[in-house]
Amino acid sequence: MSLSPSETRRHRRRTEARRAILDATEALMLESGGSDFSIRKLAERCEYTPPTIYHYFGDKEGVVAALLEERFTRLLESVQQVETGPDPVDNLRRMVDAFAEFGQDNPTFYRLVVAGRSDGADRTPPAAEAARALLEKPWNDLGQAGRLYCGDPRAAGQSLWALLHGMTTLRASRPEHDWADDLYKVAVDSMLRGLIKPVNGRSL
Repeated sequence: MSLSPSETRRHRRRTEARRAILDATEALMLESGGSDFSIRKLAERCEYTPPTIYHYFGDKEGVVAALLEERFTRLLESVQQVETGPDPVDNLRRMVDAFAEFGQDNPTFYRLVVAGRSDGADRTPPAAEAARALLEKPWNDLGQAGRLYCGDPRAAGQSLWALLHGMTTLRASRPEHDWADDLYKVAVDSMLRGLIKPVNGRSL
């Protein structure tokens, strides 16, 4: 059913208001390196009143959560768009590249997820969990093929996730450090060689 002209205008205003608030939140987060800003400051930046911000997002954490979900949806889309083939190892590497690129391009947002909320609650957006879950299939394929030294796809997958998470967190929290350009490749290749049995004597 089509919207009436007045409903169309209201929908457009809502969309424009949410976009302006999220864009202003993103700008403030990038400037401060986190969520160290007030609703008053956000209102000044986006030119919408605090009651309007509360109406659309509930509170500041609601705004941050909406922005994180939007950002990590880009990660999910990148992993979903990875071109997969018959070799689960190649599939893993392509997915890892998508994770690594996102982490390097979005350190502020990654730091916020790692730090969690001030009340101790988890900030991990659903899109981030969905992206992580996509890493499970190559490991399950390798397990079914009998190619895991440990024999446990879950343990192998969590090991790689912990490695990626740790490297991305370190890079995000210590941007001044002289990180090697091939850090991810060296670390991931080493872990894969320790977890996955080669086929027909070929190296990974």
